[in-house]
Amino acid sequence: MKSIKGEMMSQQVNRKVILKSHPQGALKESDFEIVDDEIGEVTAGSVLVRVDVLSIDAFIRTTLDGGGFHTSAQLGGVIPALGVGTVVESADPGFAVGDTVTGPFCSQSYALLPSVMLRKLDTSIAPATAFLGALGMATGLTSYTGIVYVGKAKPGDTVVVSGAAGAVGSIAGQVARLAGASTVIGIAGGKHKVDFLVNELGYTAAIDYRNENVEKRLAELAPNGVNLFFDNVGGEVLDAVLMNIAEEARVVLCGAVSQYENMADVRGPKNYLKIPERNASMLGFTIFHYAHKHAEAEAQMGKWLKSGELKVREQIEEGIENFPATVRMLLDGGHYGKLMLRVH
Repeated sequence: MKSIKGEMMSQQVNRKVILKSHPQGALKESDFEIVDDEIGEVTAGSVLVRVDVLSIDAFIRTTLDGGGFHTSAQLGGVIPALGVGTVVESADPGFAVGDTVTGPFCSQSYALLPSVMLRKLDTSIAPATAFLGALGMATGLTSYTGIVYVGKAKPGDTVVVSGAAGAVGSIAGQVARLAGASTVIGIAGGKHKVDFLVNELGYTAAIDYRNENVEKRLAELAPNGVNLFFDNVGGEVLDAVLMNIAEEARVVLCGAVSQYENMADVRGPKNYLKIPERNASMLGFTIFHYAHKHAEAEAQMGKWLKSGELKVREQIEEGIENFPATVRMLLDGGHYGKLMLRVH
């Protein structure tokens, strides 16, 4: 067993963010609590990781009510979250002290996990944080899968992406463009985000849903209809786009952040009859169902990232104690691109 724990961590504790109460309506920072705990002992087949950066993803909100699709957070337990970190003690010969790894580390400063739950990263390919963003399962691979494998983007398509300035959306629109789409339109909140999409990420156009009529503006920008809609939002935005879909359009449901604050009363689209009327399809997916495609998707995303064709903005907040506020920031849309939290 290799270890630097004794020398470097004798005074360390594991700072955790635990779920204090199930949210009643909108998530509040008071639903969480910060506690200090002992770091467990490393046993055969396990690895102790110093959590360096956590990925702040929309799925985190769906774990907090209990009974959701994703693994539910338990009252008094840490919150599910993906991250990258550094091995500080290993009882598995496949992992050495100092290795950079990724895994389901949760909302804590140290993670003790079975080695089978970890993946060693080659940071010569890209910085560690890229494996939470452009090369990350919940971000880049989700974007690529939804656009290419589910949405079957093709040259000449008019593609619309909602939640377009967020982690998944900001990459999905670029993937559509790189796949040959002739027009890529983003939907986001605020002029600053509209400018970000068009001026930095290469979107053809963008709609500010807070200050523009999405249905009317989309009809102007896509007079021949939308061929592919990649939806992260649901609700009124989904309904507005459905009124503008083309014949044989593909509507891909990736997420519905507009519904996550009230999972007990999720509202579906009112305009779904446009699907049969336009001989269109509405398809939902989760990245877990495309595990056999992950390597292929990561390889292509890596090429685009290395060539500079794919641009990723990272917004990194600081401190495990700010995990609740950073999740709240994500839900409020107060960020650009990939939102993360630096722990160490």
